[in-house]
Amino acid sequence: MFRLIYKSAARHEAEEMFRAPNLPAILESSRRRNGEHGISGVLVYTGTGFLQVLEGGQVEVLAVFERLLVDRRHRSVSVIEMGEAERRLFGTWSMGFLGASPEADARLEAALGPVSGLERDPVRRVELLRSTLLLLVDAPISLLWREGPI
Repeated sequence: MFRLIYKSAARHEAEEMFRAPNLPAILESSRRRNGEHGISGVLVYTGTGFLQVLEGGQVEVLAVFERLLVDRRHRSVSVIEMGEAERRLFGTWSMGFLGASPEADARLEAALGPVSGLERDPVRRVELLRSTLLLLVDAPISLLWREGPI
């Protein structure tokens, strides 16, 4: 099992990111593709940047990361961790999502519709948050992967 964690700055302002084809499109396509390729993970959006954890086969995870590197919605991509992992931490989420606030979650749900996949169960949401935070606490210092536009 392979895990990759990266962070990046959002190229667009939060207002634009909440409109299609930005954040809603990222989540919809990620959930579909990840499910098809056995990838699990979580996407965190702060309003100014992203943190994402991807887990699965090495070839599949690196293919997702390569697509991300040419995605114009991201800039200043930094790898936090990349390598073999003992087990999945996000196995039940093809793409979990954590927003910076309940308001951000509500706006995203409005853009995606009632099947947005946002984790509404408080117990599951805490589990997703806890898994994300515990993983980051143990991650090494990030390395700059790419600065600026391609």
